[in-house]
Amino acid sequence: MQKCIRDEIENTINEKSIDRESFRECPKTKYKEVINGFYYAFVDYDKYPNIELDYCWLHFRDKLIKIDCISENIGWDCMLAKMKELQSYNPSKRVYLILSQGWVYEGYIDSIIGVLSEIDGLLEGFYITTPQFDKLAAYCDDGECVTLYRKDDMK
Repeated sequence: MQKCIRDEIENTINEKSIDRESFRECPKTKYKEVINGFYYAFVDYDKYPNIELDYCWLHFRDKLIKIDCISENIGWDCMLAKMKELQSYNPSKRVYLILSQGWVYEGYIDSIIGVLSEIDGLLEGFYITTPQFDKLAAYCDDGECVTLYRKDDMK
């Protein structure tokens, strides 16, 4: 399954002719930096020091501010559109897409949503965050929802 999701994303990029400047896999040399930044910003690493992406949403810091929870019941594409609207990602700035399977991507939110809209059946979980690690959208297929957070130290 881990490799299937990456292959499906590559197929989607090619089929939809998505520009690699607007969405691409992060260089493998950058994976650790991005995953560590995400983990230390949002997860209670004192209690859960081992960095694991599967189900890490269960270990988020208590002080994160929950903005909203959007159910998949409204439809996958509607859920993604509502996530973008409520989290107000800047469409001209890159964000990270981290899959629970361990793959890390970067790109503009519209391109990320374009890819996610095509691969929903294979997703176990994903996290979308800014390079500043100040806001987060966390999807879990078990809960069939995406939950939006921001860090507690933001004004």
